[in-house]
Amino acid sequence: MMFHKYNVADAEYEVLQMLWRCGGEVRQTELLKQFEMAGKAWKRQTLNTLLARLEEKKLVERENRVVRAVLSQVEYNNLQMQENIEHMYGGKLSSFIAAFTGQKGISEEEAEEIRKLLEKKKGEQGGEDG
Repeated sequence: MMFHKYNVADAEYEVLQMLWRCGGEVRQTELLKQFEMAGKAWKRQTLNTLLARLEEKKLVERENRVVRAVLSQVEYNNLQMQENIEHMYGGKLSSFIAAFTGQKGISEEEAEEIRKLLEKKKGEQGGEDG
């Protein structure tokens, strides 16, 4: 099932997460060291392979042994969420919210936060109504 825009494997996502934890840009040797400290016994070639895959997907860039995330974690998560909503709910945010709140329920406080966000977005997009 390939509906994710980037179709990132678990190990590739681990690399992205570590890169984000390191501020989004780090020397490749330091990245490998961070994985070792986290208990991952990856060889340099394993990391190179994962980074090459992420480069092909345009999620990281490498130059002079420095690795840089192309997207922040928030940007990546937003794109993935948009892709999921598009694929699973035909792009309709209302259908997603109905499905999400139908399963979990929603507090009055959460509902009010959502109302405020929607009003703010509506104001940004439509200007003043008249």
